[in-house]
Amino acid sequence: MTEPIQVHLVRAAAPDVPAGEAWLTPTEAGVVTSLHVPQRASDWRLGRWAAKRAVAAALALEHLPPERIEVLAAPGGAPVARIPSEPWKGPVSLSLSHSGGVAFATAAAADLELGCDVETIETRSDAFVADYFTEAERTWIRGGGSLRHVRANLMWSAKESALKALREGLRLDTRTVQVRVQSGPWAGPDPSTWQHLVVGVPGGRAFEGFWRIQDGRVWTLVAAERIALAGVCAEPIAGRSLLD
Repeated sequence: MTEPIQVHLVRAAAPDVPAGEAWLTPTEAGVVTSLHVPQRASDWRLGRWAAKRAVAAALALEHLPPERIEVLAAPGGAPVARIPSEPWKGPVSLSLSHSGGVAFATAAAADLELGCDVETIETRSDAFVADYFTEAERTWIRGGGSLRHVRANLMWSAKESALKALREGLRLDTRTVQVRVQSGPWAGPDPSTWQHLVVGVPGGRAFEGFWRIQDGRVWTLVAAERIALAGVCAEPIAGRSLLD
């Protein structure tokens, strides 16, 4: 069996982002200038800061100043990283997400279908569940009792991660991917540590995935190959869980 691919995880909050634009490339600074809604600009900067840190860690280039790493959107919207002035010629895969002033970025030094997502846990209506989930997923969500909304947010986040890995986003029907949480009981021994899930995707493939609950949010990531989690936020986090 081949060794799993190392995926580096980075969390960042708004206060972590440096002031000013010196850490952005000129092209990135131009994107920020074009975002006239302050919250959009703030979220964009936050996502890029987390993404640059994840890419630097994945490529073992932590010494590299952030303004030497450029993260822009591909035509389909997925983030793409490049390092114009460095001799790095290998592939790098990247995914990022943000929610409520927190960003989550994942990167690997490999050509890998990779997606991540962070969702603030919120109430999900019956109509939402009926519209976006498969019958098996709806049954699992309804069986959650008082944790129904937690389950719905977990399922939604895992779907978002899988659709990002497929480079489709919400252009693809969310019911074409099916999430199955492997840990049983479903919350595992401690949902603030990473747990396993699997996402079936079109073409009969299955993506490996991980999830956790921390700080009132669901965090998920999936990949098309076996992966190992790396980085500070890959470590278990002690403390009271939302599900305690």
